[in-house]
Amino acid sequence: MIFPRGEVVHKNLSTAYTDLSALVATLKSEGFNGTIEIEFPEHKGIFFFGSGEVIAAEAMVGTEAKKVAGQEAVQALLGLSNRKNGMLSIYRLTSERVAIVAKNLQNQIVFKGLSTDFTRIEGLLLKLREEKHNGFIEVLTKGNQPMGVLFIEEGEPVDMYTVPESGPSVFGRKSIPIFFESVTKQGAVFNVYKAQKKVLKAKEEIPKVKEEQAVATEIENLQELILIFQDILSRVENWVDESSQRGTFLKAFNRSRMEKSGEYVFLDPFSGEFEYRDGTIRFTGETSGEDFARGILECLRACLPHLEKEFPRNRMFPVKVRAEIENSLELHMEAMKRLGVGSAVASFFQ
Repeated sequence: MIFPRGEVVHKNLSTAYTDLSALVATLKSEGFNGTIEIEFPEHKGIFFFGSGEVIAAEAMVGTEAKKVAGQEAVQALLGLSNRKNGMLSIYRLTSERVAIVAKNLQNQIVFKGLSTDFTRIEGLLLKLREEKHNGFIEVLTKGNQPMGVLFIEEGEPVDMYTVPESGPSVFGRKSIPIFFESVTKQGAVFNVYKAQKKVLKAKEEIPKVKEEQAVATEIENLQELILIFQDILSRVENWVDESSQRGTFLKAFNRSRMEKSGEYVFLDPFSGEFEYRDGTIRFTGETSGEDFARGILECLRACLPHLEKEFPRNRMFPVKVRAEIENSLELHMEAMKRLGVGSAVASFFQ
């Protein structure tokens, strides 16, 4: 599979001075969501983290590039941690996207090398929909360069990412038709894979209970985060409006929501998932706590230029607003660290 690369946290760390086992332990304590890519001259692999836990791994080991996955891959990669000739890169992804990629690691190829010269993507997608296919389509140029991956569940496209020439992978379900129209025009090759479902034995049923508990905990954490950000927005709104006039903050905040809605869909005013009014947040959407926190923080950051335009003669006004935001965040810092969004908050202070 062509693996996605999210936001770069660290890139090309040498194993000569980076302890892989310690790094894994640190990311676990931070509730990290994303990947660690590991590369040695004859070995390479990737760890997938969901809420700080290693939920999947894949490795290509030895000169014959034997592919291993799961716990075997974890042990193989950790066993290389004392070698000094490797490189590590860390990328942040949302927990939802980590989960989608991780459950497709175990796969088998169904169609290989389908060219746009002879294959209509509409017909291929229709066939997969009729078969209620679970898996993914890998898209490459005719020169065998990666272009993107489309994930399919029960025959329906659920997410995709494209591979830019530089920077992180670009995600977006809405861009699927445009992407395939583009690759059809320039020519491409499709590889279709089917995800292999693991059949749990009786003694392995416990993970199901753990998964349900994890979902319930995530929902509770998100509800607590909503109350925290409700307090933060309310504090900042009161300060801004008292220093100017009623409605000033909400106007700037709603503008920033529109700007960030492409990156954080739940912020789109037309989706109806998120609303802040009269000091209260109403949220009916589905997203991770980390994405929720980052989305609101990005909106608060984007508010500052709008407020500067509102008061061009008072150049200190945005500076004072930022200070008020930071003060409000510090009041809840310990709780947000406990809820696993400490890194998102820390990025606001940078």
